[in-house]
Amino acid sequence: MERYTDTISGEELYVLRTKTYSQKRNVFYFKDERMTIYHRIDGPAVIWADGGVGWVANNKNHRLDGPAKIWSNGDTDWYVNDVLVMELDKHNKILSKLGVDTP
Repeated sequence: MERYTDTISGEELYVLRTKTYSQKRNVFYFKDERMTIYHRIDGPAVIWADGGVGWVANNKNHRLDGPAKIWSNGDTDWYVNDVLVMELDKHNKILSKLGVDTP
């Protein structure tokens, strides 16, 4: 089992790499050895072979300095503590804004 030390938190994480049909790899970072809690602070905890990524802390979509999910098509979802704040398309056009008062 591969191990990784988060450069920000110093936590020891467990890494799972899986091959896809195209021989590209999905990469997942976990807080626990049973691999049930997705977690990483210094980068995405989920890296899909198709190019999509997800920032997850303690199984919650979370990122303060950018989108927590970047889909392979370029769309982005902005989450804080697993609350969806905003969705943008690949051209940064707002698709939805949740939890924010708009005029």
